[in-house]
Amino acid sequence: MSLLKTAPEFSTIKVYTDEIVKGYKQPCFFVKLIKLRSTETKNTDSNSISIVLTYHADAATNKQIFFLNTGDAIEELFGKGIKVGTRYLHVKTIAAERIGENRDILQVSIDLDYLDSTGYNGNSGYDLMQNLNMNYINKN
Repeated sequence: MSLLKTAPEFSTIKVYTDEIVKGYKQPCFFVKLIKLRSTETKNTDSNSISIVLTYHADAATNKQIFFLNTGDAIEELFGKGIKVGTRYLHVKTIAAERIGENRDILQVSIDLDYLDSTGYNGNSGYDLMQNLNMNYINKN
């Protein structure tokens, strides 16, 4: 998540994927992506992505005000949306909570919704009808 590195308060904090379970050093972020796709029409897919940021602070900063400030900084960073390639994805919701046995881990979930084309081309491989002739009988 290079976007995290653009914020001065996070520029020196290591970012790991959620597959790392050993050998990490605190403070650090773990990033996990959860994607959900459903077909809306034959032409359109509806997509949802949840970006789950899990922040492990060092023991010296395990204070409520620190977690509130960190949550606010993440919200400021991601709140307006995320540029992905040539697209801009708008953030639907951001939720933060403290987790872990000692409630010393901050977890922020950022939810984004967007539409994609399925790539369906109804004309592909078919001849289009040019004329339609109909005989209409009025039985009234």
